Amino acid sequence: MPWKRLFTFVGIYSMVVLGIFAVIKPSSVVKSVPGLVVGASVALLIMAVLTKFGWNPTMLRSRADVAEARAQRAAARNSRKSGQAATPAADGADAGAPVRPKPAPTKRTSKGRTNNPRRTRDTRKR
Repeated sequence: MPWKRLFTFVGIYSMVVLGIFAVIKPSSVVKSVPGLVVGASVALLIMAVLTKFGWNPTMLRSRADVAEARAQRAAARNSRKSGQAATPAADGADAGAPVRPKPAPTKRTSKGRTNNPRRTRDTRKR
C-alpha cells in the first residue's frame, strides 16, 4: 500500500480546496477546516480500499513502474507495426481473417466535387 503517496495526494488536494475556500469566503476558512478534514479522511479511506482491490492510478505508481509500462507499450506498438508491414494483404489470406471488400462510395465519402459543392446565394437550399 503506497501510504506516503496517498497521503501526499490527499494533502495536496486538501490544500487546493482550502485555498479555494480562502479565495471564495475568507471569513469562514476556519469553519471549513473540520469539514475538509472529514472529507480528506473519507477520500483517503476510499482510495485505500480501492487500492487494496487493485486500483493503481498513475499518481500512485513509482517513476520506475511508469517508465517500465511505457516501454512495454512502445515495444508492443513497434511489434504490431513491424508485423503489419511484414504481412502484405495481397499475397493471400490473413491467418483465417476474412477479407472485407471495400464499400461503395457514398455522398458523404466520395472525394469529388460532390462532397463540397460550391454554394452561392442562388443555389442555396431554402
